[in-house]
Amino acid sequence: MTAADLAGYVQHTEVSATANRARIEQVLSECLTHGFDGAMVQPCWVPLAAETLAESDVSVCTALGYPLGGDRTRTKVAGIRDAVAAGADEIDVMANLGWLRSGDDDAFRQELSALVDAAGDATIKLMLELGGLTDAEAEREIEYAVDAGFDYLKNSSGFGVGGEATVDRIRFVADRVDDSVGVKASGGIGTAAEARALLDAGADLLGASSGVAIVTGGAAGDGY
Repeated sequence: MTAADLAGYVQHTEVSATANRARIEQVLSECLTHGFDGAMVQPCWVPLAAETLAESDVSVCTALGYPLGGDRTRTKVAGIRDAVAAGADEIDVMANLGWLRSGDDDAFRQELSALVDAAGDATIKLMLELGGLTDAEAEREIEYAVDAGFDYLKNSSGFGVGGEATVDRIRFVADRVDDSVGVKASGGIGTAAEARALLDAGADLLGASSGVAIVTGGAAGDGY
């Protein structure tokens, strides 16, 4: 797999609280230069990303409801609709794991369905946060997410309890979905070797703040 091939799997990510306009513009430029699959930015930068990437094949991606997942469902729904209206092609979102871990499966499943409905035609991915769940809890979350119609399942938000992407975690998800549901790896991906190992384990997309390092062999960043 060439560097150009690898770039086609990477959603180049900059969601830090201190990222300013100049940094976002740099990330968007890097996406165009290297041919990354997508640019992952905070919702406030979606209009800029949509304008900058309009004539390219780079997807505009944003993330909502993380790293705690406890926003009210109506808040997440409103955020998803607003992001899509602003130009987001893809939404990564975290559900209320407290409901899942409390056994309140009806409320959890209702939220999942509401999030999928809010995305409309946009691609929607669920942040599973596997690092904070038992295998049994993770299996329930995967089952419910597939039933709700999520396009991708993502091992982690890259923050908090979600943990890093590992071969075992990606394989855990990939083994529990069919070809209709994609798998996104995120958290701590900093090198081409790590990226390839995760793709071999079943990942279809890679979320990383170290996208440039992954495809050029340079120094890795924090590795969202």
